Amino acid sequence: MAKGYNFLCEIGTEEIPAGYLQPAIDYIKSETGKKLADERVGHGAIEVFGTPRRIAILVGDLASAQKEEEVEIKGPSAKAAYDASGNPTKALDGFLKGNGVSLDDVYKVSTEKGEYLFARKKMSSRATGEIIPGIIEHLVKTTPFPKRMRWSDKKLAFPRPIAYFLVLFNDEVLPFSIEGIQSSNMTRGHYVQHNSMIEVKSANGYEDTIAANGVIVDQAKRRAAIQKALVEAAHALGGELVSDDDLLTTVTFLTENPCVVTCEFQKEFLVIPDIVLITEMKEHQKYFAVRDKAGTLLPRFLVVSNNPPTDHVRKGNERVITARFNDARFFFEEDRKSPLHSKVDSLKSVLFHKELGSIYDKVERVRSIAGMLAGHLKLDDKMKSKIDRAAVLCKADLNTAMVFEFTSLQGKIGRIYALLDGENGEVADAIDDHYRPRFQGDRAPSSPVSVVLSIAEKVDNIFGSFSVGNIPKGSADPYALRRQANAIVELVIANQLGLDMKALFESCADKYRGGRDLVGKILEFVSARANTIYTEAGFRYDEIDACLSTGCYDYLDLFRRARSIHEFRKQEGFGQMLLSFKRMNNIVTAFRQKNAGYHCDFSPSALEAEEEKRLFEFFDSRKKKIADLIAANGYIDLFALLIEGKSIIDAFFDAVMVMVDDVKVRDNRIALLELILAPFKNLMDFSKISE
Repeated sequence: MAKGYNFLCEIGTEEIPAGYLQPAIDYIKSETGKKLADERVGHGAIEVFGTPRRIAILVGDLASAQKEEEVEIKGPSAKAAYDASGNPTKALDGFLKGNGVSLDDVYKVSTEKGEYLFARKKMSSRATGEIIPGIIEHLVKTTPFPKRMRWSDKKLAFPRPIAYFLVLFNDEVLPFSIEGIQSSNMTRGHYVQHNSMIEVKSANGYEDTIAANGVIVDQAKRRAAIQKALVEAAHALGGELVSDDDLLTTVTFLTENPCVVTCEFQKEFLVIPDIVLITEMKEHQKYFAVRDKAGTLLPRFLVVSNNPPTDHVRKGNERVITARFNDARFFFEEDRKSPLHSKVDSLKSVLFHKELGSIYDKVERVRSIAGMLAGHLKLDDKMKSKIDRAAVLCKADLNTAMVFEFTSLQGKIGRIYALLDGENGEVADAIDDHYRPRFQGDRAPSSPVSVVLSIAEKVDNIFGSFSVGNIPKGSADPYALRRQANAIVELVIANQLGLDMKALFESCADKYRGGRDLVGKILEFVSARANTIYTEAGFRYDEIDACLSTGCYDYLDLFRRARSIHEFRKQEGFGQMLLSFKRMNNIVTAFRQKNAGYHCDFSPSALEAEEEKRLFEFFDSRKKKIADLIAANGYIDLFALLIEGKSIIDAFFDAVMVMVDDVKVRDNRIALLELILAPFKNLMDFSKISE
């Protein structure tokens, strides 16, 4: 621990659930800094530590008193401050009394909203010892926990009963009391090994004092010690630790003085799929699994104990896991009495949503969407057959005993059972993969069967939710629809799928109540997620807007367009080319705003000036090349070609007036510009790009 700490507050409690502690630590650290800043109390580093039985706050170089400051306070407007006779109004009197200032302290300041009265006020300095108790009480009452409880006759609510407060400031006990619980300089050691109250003489010596009594209070040090001990224990068995960050965090907050105990289970349990054994160990017992060098699960496991390893601890954990694995074997054997596909029909009795029907109804919708998607992607019949089979089986494992016991295994168990049934490997993989990506950073599927089924599943989730009114509002998104829309765009881009999402949505819209009316809203919703993904890829807002505003919903092609603009705009000449096209676009847009529906015919023979003839010849001679480059997504080469025409466009505008009085000449020139701009109309909106 860094030196220089002169403030310590430890909240001693009964055992707090492990999942509560890290969010509480993060909040307390942030809020402590914020409250000290609000109170104008200077300080150095802030550390917050947590164990199952304590939350400790340490502050370095905490000032003994508030800083003296002179602040400027805004009052009422000059008009509201004085009446017609120039006397102070109630508004001004209230401002003076409320802020403890006099009329002599007031002065006028001209602002954008008119003249206002201001006053300078010198903020008095209070001792820090008077301020800290209020901050501690605030933290106790406001730290967010999933659940709080009351105990004894106290009104105070906390996740577990508070036993004591240790509060030291400059090595002296700072008086503090809440609900009769008084502060002192005493803490409690490890609740088994050193279960007694211990005096803490200084904040700086706190960590060493408590460590001598069996508690590693710093969670980062506990985590590192556990990780090191687990890896060493796994290596001692000739294996590799099955790492799990979430489980490591959990056991970190389940222990104060962690020790790793090596245990074993009967080899006969290895006939059960290893993912089941690992999940059983993790979810029910918080144990770590070990694999051999070849990746096969070993009949050994590692327990993170809060007490030193003994035969009693080892045998107790082995008895518990034997009972758990016997249950898992029973579930597995029951499930394997019938093939996975036999469970599909039973999904008719499992409700998905009261307005969307059963899980079986959902499967049928996903199956239909997947078929449509396969058609849009022009997949062959063999691939379509695999996709259909995967869609039929994708939810069948929801009615297995194993998934009923371990909901986190849905999809994974389906894949295992499908393989055991002899189903095609791609079909089996898709049963698990169609839930992916489950979260940001999760592996995205790449097999065509998995990708199509994953997109179909997410399209059904979004359409279904929108159709029953479950639409994300503000930050509320209980059905994680934003994440699923995100996943659709990510899957399209990652797997290079040229897919018109609007056409897909329109083809499946009739499966949902009011589905046709939802297409536009859902496209807007998905496009907002595409915007986020493109932004995270490093594209500028104007590059994204120029592409997303075209009415195109092929998110892969839009991504390529935005990337091409982003890369090409670094080259010399891009800005000049852009300006030339903007000028053409602005003339046409202004004309069409006043003459919507007006038809302009173009005739090469009606061209008069040499500059407009050269403009026509340049783009006419490259018409096929432009079309080919757009069709082939060759946007970089396309921009290079357009730059070649910049001087010709500039010469045209220097010598030719488009909006002349002669209507025939004007219309021909408008038609020429429209002819040039036509290939780019649905490609990008040049007006959106900043120069």
